[in-house]
Amino acid sequence: MWAEFEWENKVAVNTVIQDEKGFLDHIIKSTNMNCLTAPSALEDECGFLAANLYAKSVFGEDALVNLSIEKQSDGKLSGYIRIRSKTQGIALSLGDKITLKQKGGN
Repeated sequence: MWAEFEWENKVAVNTVIQDEKGFLDHIIKSTNMNCLTAPSALEDECGFLAANLYAKSVFGEDALVNLSIEKQSDGKLSGYIRIRSKTQGIALSLGDKITLKQKGGN
């Protein structure tokens, strides 16, 4: 299914949040996406987190998101959020929304 979504927007992680699961929860809450990754796969603290998310826009467009983050030695999170969709518009607009929301604000 990932390959069917030809438009990709790659957003660098830039946040003050220092907890991997907390950052994932913040992205889910601020974008209204559903997490496809099993909760049991997200339980352990290992300094790295990868999760797949899904959303459907009000216009019926699907978007898949892969979040991949790593905790650095200074405690900051780094990584990327890859957004895939069938249309350029949703990939770009969701990327813009994530860029605005990911820092830890409302």
